[in-house]
Amino acid sequence: MTVQTAPAPEATALPAVHRGGRATALGLAGTAVVLLTMAALPYVVQSGVTAQLVKLCYLVALASMWNLLAGYAGMMSMGQQAFIGLGAYLLFIVNDHGVNVYAGTLVVSALVALLAWPVSYLAFRLRGGYFAVGTWVIAEVVRLIVVRFDSLGAASGRTLSDVTADPVLRRAFTYWLALAVMAAAVLGTYAVLRSRLGLSLQAIRDDDTAAGSLGVNVTRGKRIIYISAAAGCAAAGAVICVNSLGVASPTQIFGVQYWP
Repeated sequence: MTVQTAPAPEATALPAVHRGGRATALGLAGTAVVLLTMAALPYVVQSGVTAQLVKLCYLVALASMWNLLAGYAGMMSMGQQAFIGLGAYLLFIVNDHGVNVYAGTLVVSALVALLAWPVSYLAFRLRGGYFAVGTWVIAEVVRLIVVRFDSLGAASGRTLSDVTADPVLRRAFTYWLALAVMAAAVLGTYAVLRSRLGLSLQAIRDDDTAAGSLGVNVTRGKRIIYISAAAGCAAAGAVICVNSLGVASPTQIFGVQYWP
């Protein structure tokens, strides 16, 4: 007696998931054209216009960091000016050790990211409004520590000791530095939001308890964004320092006018 078995059901093909398409490619191409056009502006506009564009660039970079922290991760930090100020003051240190101020911006961004990692363990012990107030207190503590060092200008600030002497080249280099920081902040934010981490952030923002119950590593996601935002704020602080040839007052660079 022959036993006939039913044919095995065919496996259902899962739909392909595309992270980008024609619109994304066109958007990136348009972004590249805009950035190249902006990079050529020091050759065609007056120095006053370039100075305003530098300010626009670092403000856009800071806005992108705020968007990551509060808009997507739900972290209402009122103390990111701590990292803005650290970016400016660490630039003095690396510059005094012979590092060019333009390359030094990348160095201080990495150093501040390292400093933000242990700070996050302290800040993340607080939630909600306590977190916002706690980050502000951290910023004030950092300012009080910085002003105790006479080599950093104490409470009166100081100027950069080694920067491009030619004012025309200095303005152009500062503008390109600010443009690079802005591009890195905006494109980095875009890349994060289109990644798996970006989806996790939106779940964390809406309800971190529910997100955690679904397998999202809430603390890890928040820490990555907190450290990334600290690095971005430090780079913006370095640009502010280079643009003004130093820090006139610790109260100003650690002030709330830059954040949020």
